[in-house]
Amino acid sequence: MKTFAVTSLQQNRNRPRIWLQGSRLAAVGFAPAQRYSVEEDDAARRITLRLSAQGERGVVGKSRGEKIDPVIDLNSASMLSMYEGMQTLRVIYDDGVVHIMPLATEARKAERIARVKAKLAAGEPLSTGSVSTGVGALLLATHDGLADAGVESKLAFAVEIESDYIEQCERANPAWSADAVMVAAPLQEIAFDAWAVRRLPTCDLLEAGLPCTAASVAGRAKKGLSMPEADPNVGHLVVGFLAIVAATNPLAITVENVVPYMNTASFAILRNQLTEWGYHVQADVLKSEDFNCIEHRDRMALVAVTAGIDFDFAAIERPAPQVRRLAEILEPIPDDSPLYSEMSGLKAKQARDLENGKNFKMQTYSADATHIGTLTKGYSKVRSTDPKVCHPTNPDLLRQLTPTEHAAAKQIPPALIEGMSNTRAHEVLGQSILIRPFRALAKALGAALKQWAVPQEAAPFMLLAA
Repeated sequence: MKTFAVTSLQQNRNRPRIWLQGSRLAAVGFAPAQRYSVEEDDAARRITLRLSAQGERGVVGKSRGEKIDPVIDLNSASMLSMYEGMQTLRVIYDDGVVHIMPLATEARKAERIARVKAKLAAGEPLSTGSVSTGVGALLLATHDGLADAGVESKLAFAVEIESDYIEQCERANPAWSADAVMVAAPLQEIAFDAWAVRRLPTCDLLEAGLPCTAASVAGRAKKGLSMPEADPNVGHLVVGFLAIVAATNPLAITVENVVPYMNTASFAILRNQLTEWGYHVQADVLKSEDFNCIEHRDRMALVAVTAGIDFDFAAIERPAPQVRRLAEILEPIPDDSPLYSEMSGLKAKQARDLENGKNFKMQTYSADATHIGTLTKGYSKVRSTDPKVCHPTNPDLLRQLTPTEHAAAKQIPPALIEGMSNTRAHEVLGQSILIRPFRALAKALGAALKQWAVPQEAAPFMLLAA
């Protein structure tokens, strides 16, 4: 390859037209009066122009000042019909040959559309990929939500830096597939390992919960970062994630994160690059209270669907409001359990903070509480501002939620953390989503995919049959 160029697919007299002119043609031998042949490959959507003394066409010349430029003018509706709907094409110039093909962006878009439509028509499961998987809360929510919409899915691969998390996911998560590829390595390593990334399976749907420590207000303040992307550990991971998107070519993508992520450079890069690749990108905040969740934890959700799929956040179903109580998720802890303590050190800290004008107050909840605050990655550290459970009879005693209760607050099956230490269980749960909002999102996405896959002329008959 001597030159890679992009050209417009023009219109001339209501027919598509490709006009090539100038020094790039001359540099590979296509000078005025030279003959060339035209080879059409409809399957590959490629037109090849090859220098040949017996060629059926000739390069013409066009004066430009004192120069004469070589010109090739392709203006055949039948020949160029393979590029219908496209606006730009790539042109590869090499010695004695010129290849005209769709842009890689257009080719990937066409490939994923054809792949998924064929699967849905045949009733085959859609393949899913998972990035920053943890123990797979988002994976499970996506799998179950798609199933709610009548779309079967199967995990193709999962990427997670913490090997004990992903091994736990493999053992305990019902959404794990026996033949799924496990990547227990940093995201940025697999993304830029040319040998390995080529061996990742293509996926139809890709979900990710990119690490948010740098995007959260608390994390940014704690690390003294001028911007989230300055974090040397996770500030750059959007780049690796986009590399995996490019390698696996999903039809749709879901990304969750903390709400402040929507105001980061990473979010802007993610949104803009996906848009350039032919996705329609939307983002919104899923509020846990809208889904009758005990834990109040709002999360950003980004959904990118290949252009043409009619997904809208407004289609996500919210349940009828229901009053829930903390008691619903509490384990039967005996009143004299050593889990209860006075936590005098934390109470003293609260008093000092108030005296110093700091508004750091302990969060204490009785069994009748209708909600609790956010349970975070560091919950096992027993910090003053994390939710505590009040003793049923002794107002001086408090306790932490157990890992099982933490899982229940997020609607995560307790089996997903079975056998993990309290510290590791709270860590992985504190980084996880709440299941209900994202299961509802996946259901809406599945419904949109089914509607998109139905041929337009068949849709009325389908509706009548229903």
